[in-house]
Amino acid sequence: MDMFQKIVKWNEERGLIEKGFNHQKEISFIIEELLESTGAYDSDTAREKALSYAEEITQHGQGNDENLVDAFSDIIVYATGAIAKIGYDPSKVMDEVYQEINSRTGTFIDGKFVKDQNVQIYKADLSSCKF
Repeated sequence: MDMFQKIVKWNEERGLIEKGFNHQKEISFIIEELLESTGAYDSDTAREKALSYAEEITQHGQGNDENLVDAFSDIIVYATGAIAKIGYDPSKVMDEVYQEINSRTGTFIDGKFVKDQNVQIYKADLSSCKF
């Protein structure tokens, strides 16, 4: 099973695929991660801002399915390139990150996975992923 298949299965197991596509929520998840990447936002603050930005961005609707797939695929391509530019092997990074997210327990609130705070999880060893 390749990484994309593992990620789809992870989403299926948590009931996320069956909930269907919600453009605003998907955009908010991406924006939340971008905000967290700056180091200036904690998860809660980033989530609040991301929801606001996503509402503004999506207020006029969305493109057709092929435009959406193209845009989300481009995000994957740029993110993969950014990981490599920082000096990390994107395949190894994804393996580590997948192990971490797969070890998390929690509940879904409004389609967002909220981690249990008092549970031991696997912590991705990103230092092992450097080129």
